[in-house]
Order: sequence, then C-alpha cells, then structure tokens
Amino acid sequence: MNAYPTSGSEARTEGPADKFRDVVAGWIDMVANQGERAIDAFGLRGAGKPWCPSLDIVETPERVVVTVDLPGLDSSRVEILLVGNMLTIKGDQLAPGTQPGETVHRRERPCGVFSRSIPLPVAVDPDKVSADAKNGVLTITLAKAERCKARQIPIGVKTGGPAPA
Repeated sequence: MNAYPTSGSEARTEGPADKFRDVVAGWIDMVANQGERAIDAFGLRGAGKPWCPSLDIVETPERVVVTVDLPGLDSSRVEILLVGNMLTIKGDQLAPGTQPGETVHRRERPCGVFSRSIPLPVAVDPDKVSADAKNGVLTITLAKAERCKARQIPIGVKTGGPAPA
C-alpha cells in the first residue's frame, strides 16, 4: 500500500483510480518516448494504417549496414531510396486473407504501408550500395565515402640536423 504525503500528518492510500491513472500515465510516457513503435507495441494501429518496421544500423570501418525486419514481405513490394545522407525504406505489406467461416480473434502482425527515413551516421558512396533479403530480414550495405574512412597518419621523425630552439 503506497501512501502520498499530505499537508499534515495524514497519509492517503492509493486506490484503484490512482493505480489506473499511473498505468495510463506510463502508457502516455511510452508513446511520448517511443512514438510510432509504442503505437505498434500496444496494437493501437488499425489495419491499413502506416506502420514502422524495426531496424538496426551498424557501422564498421569500411561500411554502414542497415538490417530491417520485414517478415513475410515480398521484396518486390519494398523500395529503397538514398538521397544525400538520408536512407528511406518504404513498402506495402498485404493483410493476410480470411477464408469463409474463419473468425480473426487477434491480429498483431503489421500490415499496410510503411516508411522509415533514417539519417546515416556518415557519408556513404551512392554508387556502392547493395540490398539483400533473406529469412524476412532486409540487409542494406552502404560503403563509406572515402573522405569518411579512417586512415592512419604516420608521424614524421626527423633525424640529424639542428635541434629546434
């Protein structure tokens, strides 16, 4: 039992309405912090509404690799665009059909149109981009632009000659 301090020595106990308020406040907080992902997590997005696939971005010394979860999606329904430093992945996941006599009790897998635009962490070479889809995961590999690759700079050592004053 939680008690809230009041102006005197009285203590107020937490009732069902207070607990409900705390739960709703937590949901609102999650939506504010996670945006579109929270709406999907709670199953609040209706059928045919835009959804947001999960993705990872990993940088190596030579490239940036973006992996996107698109289970069951036909790769011909996905479009990948690179404009400057912005990578956009968009497509359309068809809703599974229902046969006569079937009743859908729950549908949590996303369907409908989706679009993710993500700024890349470094400049990439637009001519050295590849994409591959396997087991419901889209992998986009982007080579870093030469100016963004790390390079070792040797320290010059002078031998002989006068010492600096």
